[in-house]
Amino acid sequence: MSGGCKALCVLLVICMMMACPLALAEKTPIPQEYERIAENSRFNLYLKKDTLAVIVESKASGNLLYSTVQNPDEMKDNATWKGFYQSGIVMEYLDGVKTIPLQADFINTNSQVDVTLTGDGYIAKVSYPDIGIRYEATLKMDELGFSVSIPKESIVEEMADTYAVASFYVYPFMGYSYLGQDTGYMIIPDGQGALIELKDNEERFSSPFDRPVYGTNIGVETSVYSDWSKEAEPVILPAFGMVHEDDRMAVLGFIENGDAAARIMAYPNGVRMKFDWVCAKYLYRLVYSQPTGPNSSTISMRTEHARNIDIQQLFLLEEGDTANYAGLACALRQYMTEKGYFGEAESSDFDIAVDFLGAETENYVLGRQSVPMTSFSQAAEILEDLSQNGVKHFSVTYRGWQEGGLSGALPTDAFAPAGSLGGGGGLKQLMSTSETLGNSLSLEADFLHLNTVTHPLLFYSSFKMITSQTWSRPTFGKVFDTMYCLTPKKSVEIGRGTVDQMAKHQVQGVALTGIPALMSDYYESDHYQDSTVMLEQFETLVRETAGRMEVSLEKANCYLWRYAAALRRMPVAGSDYSYVKRDIPFLAITLSGKIPYYTEYANFQANTHSYFLHLVEQGTRPSFLLTAEDPIKLQNTNSNDIYSSRYELYRDMIPSWYEELRSLHEKLGSSVITDHVYQGDLVRVTWSNGTKVYLNFGDGEGEMDGVRLEKGAYKVVTQP
Repeated sequence: MSGGCKALCVLLVICMMMACPLALAEKTPIPQEYERIAENSRFNLYLKKDTLAVIVESKASGNLLYSTVQNPDEMKDNATWKGFYQSGIVMEYLDGVKTIPLQADFINTNSQVDVTLTGDGYIAKVSYPDIGIRYEATLKMDELGFSVSIPKESIVEEMADTYAVASFYVYPFMGYSYLGQDTGYMIIPDGQGALIELKDNEERFSSPFDRPVYGTNIGVETSVYSDWSKEAEPVILPAFGMVHEDDRMAVLGFIENGDAAARIMAYPNGVRMKFDWVCAKYLYRLVYSQPTGPNSSTISMRTEHARNIDIQQLFLLEEGDTANYAGLACALRQYMTEKGYFGEAESSDFDIAVDFLGAETENYVLGRQSVPMTSFSQAAEILEDLSQNGVKHFSVTYRGWQEGGLSGALPTDAFAPAGSLGGGGGLKQLMSTSETLGNSLSLEADFLHLNTVTHPLLFYSSFKMITSQTWSRPTFGKVFDTMYCLTPKKSVEIGRGTVDQMAKHQVQGVALTGIPALMSDYYESDHYQDSTVMLEQFETLVRETAGRMEVSLEKANCYLWRYAAALRRMPVAGSDYSYVKRDIPFLAITLSGKIPYYTEYANFQANTHSYFLHLVEQGTRPSFLLTAEDPIKLQNTNSNDIYSSRYELYRDMIPSWYEELRSLHEKLGSSVITDHVYQGDLVRVTWSNGTKVYLNFGDGEGEMDGVRLEKGAYKVVTQP
């Protein structure tokens, strides 16, 4: 070796020796007050006992995720906020019936924290002597991350008449960011899912994302309804997260238990503080205004008991190449599969959902009359025509099949096929035709909503808010102007009876609407009933029904997914919040390969081409609402918002879409989505069999990984 080469080698060795200490010096040290309490193959977990704050450390990179703010003295926030973001668990409590709850944290409140380490986490006994409240929290770490639980039986309120638990936050600042100092995003469960970018918002936003899990709590919250505005998409999968792209670290919160009493909140910086943070809030008790008479006077009341929930919140951890929304969704899919959230549902051969609208009701000189839109024989003819045009597999749901039609026959309280559609004989023949063609037929059933004009006696079983006032909402329809709901108890009673009758008439499938998408507190039997009671009763009904026939669920809350043969009319996008950077297919990734998944009606989309691209991107299935007659006949009914449904308009479109999407699904087989990446308006979706799908949602040409795409185009690249 020449002298020059030797000198160069020596110089390289010296540089390497100098670089190693430098790299170690740059690694952020764990504060001395933290001690390591648990680990898995990828992460270490450290705990600060007096505040229950934790730090997650990547073994591979040394990067850290914090659950609390590490430099509070540098912040100009008030003491309450500083107590909030320095405490691992924050409790709010009620002082009498004061409407604003007070905060109990580990900084500003006299507290005692007794921690026992368990090897895989801790058990913490927490007490607040001044208010007489104590509880027990348990943290356990496993290979996927860690979970935290607070059993209700551990909560003790020694002065409950005065001081009572209002709510809990469990590691609300887990993975937080400060004023755009990090590159990444928050994940919120809006529609399919959405991202809020971690950047300095310059205080442009004034309100957070704050939505109750499983939709608006109609028994508590009053809503202003309009015939032109669109409600925000409900939270149907209680998951939320934080991704740090530079550090390649990510965390996803998932509510395993306590979902019936939770809200998910995301605060972009500038809203209240300069931090970005996302969390779940578990509400045990509420203070509400109780009317005292017809003169609109009210008094403040506290719910008579705490909601019956045991908090169980999971934190899934990812690092490296999987520290992104796709990796977190895949991890959640794995977890939910292991825990049985998907039941025994199988992703069947590709098909298209075809929903028929049978009959509606309009006013007539001497009362009301039926408006037949698709008779049973006409539906059979359409199915046969679709089959002859190449559509071999479709999932059929018949809406408005009973006497009274779609809006007049609420609730579905009997097996009574409408005579104007062909009666029982006509329905039996349609069922036979569908079976001959090798496809399933379900009848839509709504055991929740109530039309008191056609079912006046059921008004006495109508749903009441916790104030004991009857809940109702305007329909903005032409015939029936008000819609009510039934109590869960009555819904279950009517549902069981109707399912019995359906089974006797050999109906093989039922498509449930209403019940799958509601969760609420209510008033019944002279007492406040919390939302967990509704959850238990609805779950019982759906489970029993699934034991007798195939059940598909419309916009179903995830606690019911395990009983579903299919999910119907699921969201394809989000609510377009101003602070959202983009929608993401978080739901579709989580559900891919698990349950047949049909999106909202294609014929009501403003941009059908963009909708079709989302079907390709998400691997989901389209649905169509069809009628044999022109929807102009619906103009004087409660379904006058249906403007484009006549089969003739979609006779060519449906077979074309079916063939194109079927060809794609043949390439995908039974695989699942393993990755999803944006490059501007371009998208790459990777499936577990190696297939990659590239899409261009932009207005011009684009190129990704050497694949060139025209605007609005997609390409499928399979492994050689």
